[in-house]
This record gives sequence, structure tokens and C-alpha cells, in this order.
Amino acid sequence: MVDKLSIKPGDAVAFAGDLDNGLRERVLAQAGRPAAEADERLDVVLVAVDDGTDAVATLARWKARLEPAGGVWLLTPKRGRLGYVDQRDLIAVELATGLVDNRGCSVADVTSAMRFVIRKADRPPGG
Repeated sequence: MVDKLSIKPGDAVAFAGDLDNGLRERVLAQAGRPAAEADERLDVVLVAVDDGTDAVATLARWKARLEPAGGVWLLTPKRGRLGYVDQRDLIAVELATGLVDNRGCSVADVTSAMRFVIRKADRPPGG
């Protein structure tokens, strides 16, 4: 499952929201390092969100800390679960954030994930 999230050794990873501790442990084991420091640039962000989350504000907050090729994974309850977020609604926030979705996956029986990245055209040269 951690492979689905594209976690690589050495990645600076940050977490937000109510995430399963087992997921955190597996991600950090794959990265081979502790969670990122508060002022560190990030390769991967895992954020638990639900239907009450302001997706635009959440993505904007984390975009500011992303490495050019980094990504923000929004983890949402699956359809039929309390707090479900329709992924079409998440795609709709792209224009407001300057991020694009480029991958989705199932993280657990009750959780889906969608990754948002900085558009290649908006990345600095070499990024």
C-alpha cells in the first residue's frame, strides 16, 4: 500500500489530520527517516480530509512547502462512509490552487487517496 503512495527512501514526509498510526509507521519506514520538520521542504504530504474540509485552503497551505516534484495526497472516506468527499469535487479545486490531480488509489477498505502536484509548466527549470 505504501508503494501506491510513491514513498521513496529519503522522502521528506508530512502528515495532517486523523491518519491511522499504522499508515504513518509504514510510510516513515519506507522513507527511512522521521517525519519532516516544520520548516522543511516536502516530497510527500498525507492529509486526512472529509466533507467538512476546505480543500482549497488545505492544498494551498501544503503547496507552499512542496518540492517542485512533490505531491499532496488527500485521503478521504470512501463512498458510503461518513465524511465522504466526491473526488470530482476535489478535481474542481485545481484551478483555485494551481495543482493538478495525477493519481488516485485505495489506501484501505474505508479510505481512498488522490494526489495533487504542481503543474510541470509551473515548476522551475530542472524541477
